[in-house]
Amino acid sequence: VGIVFIRHGMQRLFGFPFGGMDHHFLTLNGLAGPLAFAGGLLMILGLFTRPVAFMLSGMMAVAYFAGPFRESRNFWTLLNDGEAAVFYCFAYLFMSAAGGGAWSLDRLLRRTPLHFASAEWAPYLLSVLRMVAGFLYIQHGTEKLFAFPGGRMDHNFSTLHGFAGLLELPGGLLMMLGLFTRPVSFILSGQMAIAYWLRWAPRGFWRSLIVGEASIYFCFVYLLMAAVGGGPWSLDRLFSRNRKREEPLLSAKELVGSSEL
Repeated sequence: VGIVFIRHGMQRLFGFPFGGMDHHFLTLNGLAGPLAFAGGLLMILGLFTRPVAFMLSGMMAVAYFAGPFRESRNFWTLLNDGEAAVFYCFAYLFMSAAGGGAWSLDRLLRRTPLHFASAEWAPYLLSVLRMVAGFLYIQHGTEKLFAFPGGRMDHNFSTLHGFAGLLELPGGLLMMLGLFTRPVSFILSGQMAIAYWLRWAPRGFWRSLIVGEASIYFCFVYLLMAAVGGGPWSLDRLFSRNRKREEPLLSAKELVGSSEL
């Protein structure tokens, strides 16, 4: 997340890699440059992860409502170009509770979580992130299969683009419901990895971070859920309780790390 996010800051501050420099720091777009660059760098390092993630989540919420939503007045992120802002908002909200994980400077320095983002919320925010990711993802499937909410219908299922619709619609729906979360997430993560390497990676590293951004963040968020499940607010959890067999969901202590609780 930090690697794909820092590119937005580099573009606004330095015009790298493909222009778009904006030094009007009194505007929302200009101010986003230093915040995205510094925040992305700290997220890569895993330093001050919780407060930085909390700040970036709020920034992306403001950016979405002040930008894509206000300009288009359209609810569907596929049409208002607000998908990335929504995804980053909820991904960072989850990280504000869960922290930066085992491979982070916070863990190395044994930093303790801040009280405003209690680690006890991490499993629940994981469920919220899963539902949001599913909602964003399902739109790509409905676009290809039904041209809804817009875009180009593609029923050529022998191609990578056309076949993707058959995975995105049911896969996104199952992710929203939290049903068969681990196997579905594993399949969707692999699908996004294939889409990135076959379609976007040949365009070069920096350009692929722009045009293939969605493939990257969907790939890794689904890889996360393939490992940890869909959280407590899921049908997987509900059905496991009805069968009197708890699904092996991670607790806050396991998800965040006992040294950070």
